[in-house]
Amino acid sequence: MHIDITYPPKERGGFNRRRLLHILRWPFIALAISCPIVNLAIGGPAWCIIALLVLHVVWTLVFSPDLVEYNRTSQSIKIVAYVCILLTLIDVLLAPGWASFVVPIVCFSGLAIVATLFFTDLETQKHNMLPLIIFIFLSIIGSSLYLSIWHEKDFWPFIVLDSLSVVLIISFAIILGADFKRELKRRFHVK
Repeated sequence: MHIDITYPPKERGGFNRRRLLHILRWPFIALAISCPIVNLAIGGPAWCIIALLVLHVVWTLVFSPDLVEYNRTSQSIKIVAYVCILLTLIDVLLAPGWASFVVPIVCFSGLAIVATLFFTDLETQKHNMLPLIIFIFLSIIGSSLYLSIWHEKDFWPFIVLDSLSVVLIISFAIILGADFKRELKRRFHVK
């Protein structure tokens, strides 16, 4: 009796990566513990929150990325979201007054890049459109709320973000057609 092995042989790279992550985990934990202690000892604004979020971003994007949604659309959206959160925290905690102008510019730039990445490989990426749709809807809701509540003289980034988001939703519906509707039904259980 002859048994054919159909699975590829187990690689040793996983063990080395696991060992490397185990070694790298301790400096990250030490930094995460020391940042609030140093901030409390020195005093001043709460910069340790920003440092902790940066440590989290580096760990999740570089050392321990997602296993399920690891595609260029999802990872790009995650980077844009982290950058916007970091910019908002820097504005709130350290240097106030500029995030309401910069964050929407980063959002619509990131949205344009992610849409370009999405449409350049449409057949592969159309199964990964849920994070992009959620990002677009959050952009529409956020920019519409800002435009309706706060009335500042420099609000053009929110108008550009809102209009780009609406154009992208319309282009998804036109270009993808039945696939767009089927993906929405599958993801949101819509009848």
